[in-house]
Formats: sequence, C-alpha cells, structure tokens
Amino acid sequence: MHLKKTSGVIALALAAAFSQAVTFSNIVYSFPPLSTDADHEAIGNSISFTTPNAIVGDASPLTNGTLNIQYNADAGALLLSIGAVVSLGAPTLGSGTVQFTETVWELDPINNVTVGAPIGTISHLFDSSTGSFFSGTISLNRSVQYVRVLKSFELNAPDTAALDLAAVAIVNQSINTAPVPEPATLAVLGLGAALVAKRRRK
Repeated sequence: MHLKKTSGVIALALAAAFSQAVTFSNIVYSFPPLSTDADHEAIGNSISFTTPNAIVGDASPLTNGTLNIQYNADAGALLLSIGAVVSLGAPTLGSGTVQFTETVWELDPINNVTVGAPIGTISHLFDSSTGSFFSGTISLNRSVQYVRVLKSFELNAPDTAALDLAAVAIVNQSINTAPVPEPATLAVLGLGAALVAKRRRK
C-alpha cells in the first residue's frame, strides 16, 4: 500500500513539474512616448502586450519612433525553452512601415545577463503591401531553461499627401517547451526510486 501511494505521489509530482507554466519577469518597455501605458498579461506559456500609444503618422505628432519590449522567461526546473511563436498586428497606411525584429538569448539568471550570441531571431516588415498581421516561429539553436527576449519595432510614417500611419496593435507570444533530457530527468526518477526503496525497507 505504501509503495503504491509513494509511486502515485512521484507520478503526480512529475506531471505537475512537466505541466508548469512559464514564468515571465523583468518586463521593460522603452522608448516613450510609444511605450507609454504599455501593459501585459501572462497566461500559462503565453504573454500578451498592449501598446496603446505605439503610433506615428498623421494621427500622432511623431512621424517615426521606436518601441522595445524586453522580458525574461523561465521554463522551469524540468523543462527547457525550445522555441517561441510570435503573433503581431501592425496596421499601416500610405507611407507607413513597421520593421519588427525579435532576438532571443540564453539568460544567466544569477547575474541577469545574456550568455553569448543570440540563439534565435525573427524579423518582418509591415507596409501597405504586406498586410497588417504576421505570425512566425523561432526555433532556438539550443534548448535552455532561461531566456531573454527583445522585441524591437521601428515605426515610420513620413508625411505625404496621402493618409500616413504606422502602429503596433497586437503583440502575442507563446514559449514552446520540452522536458529536460537525460540525465537530469533520470536524477528525479532516481530520487523517487530511492524513496520507494526506503518505504519498502520499513
């Protein structure tokens, strides 16, 4: 009976660890006024951003500007980040363009600094010919527990005789994860086996 209960506890613990949500932290917005009043909401492995003032052109006193969004993500002790899916909405009119670039680094969480060269990147240009929506997947060149993500939006809408506009309306991101490969998972299972053996000896 004790053996079954212990095995059940181990199974539940492992299932909980593998299904845990990604933790998002250290979220930084720059540069005002495009970053003013920006906010976010995280659910599970996804995070969504609202950027109500990321607009340039005829509807704004600005004809160009930059919006950056940076954050850290922790996949958890038994999971690794293997990629990310980004979904964007950036309406443009006339001369308006939005150049989007996203860069992902491995993060040293102790010193809060990036490690080496980027491990993933993606970019897209929004203009009157490419449409207002984009979705893409970044496959990381190595799997890591901690990442730092930087999204950069370069907005331009030079004044012309037409209606000129560039804005960032939708910014959604999901982090793809996978279980930690051996021997790390074996270590966890080994700990469980040791507990089971201890119970049996009693």
